[in-house]
Amino acid sequence: MYNSINYNYTNSNELESVMNLMKSNVDHTNAIIKQIDNFLESKPLPKSVLDLLVSQRNAYAVNAMNFMKVMKGI
Repeated sequence: MYNSINYNYTNSNELESVMNLMKSNVDHTNAIIKQIDNFLESKPLPKSVLDLLVSQRNAYAVNAMNFMKVMKGI
């Protein structure tokens, strides 16, 4: 399913560029999670909006965790 990276054929600058983009993605995702958390804690919200934001926050958290797994594997 997934092919391992063959470092002989991979330009290290390209790999470093991808890693930087992934790190930036994780950093921005974590910032979004913090903003959602602050919003949830500071505003009284209807249950439907609360459920929506909690669900979105959890999706962002899973996304960040998956990127971290990939980054550790490279």
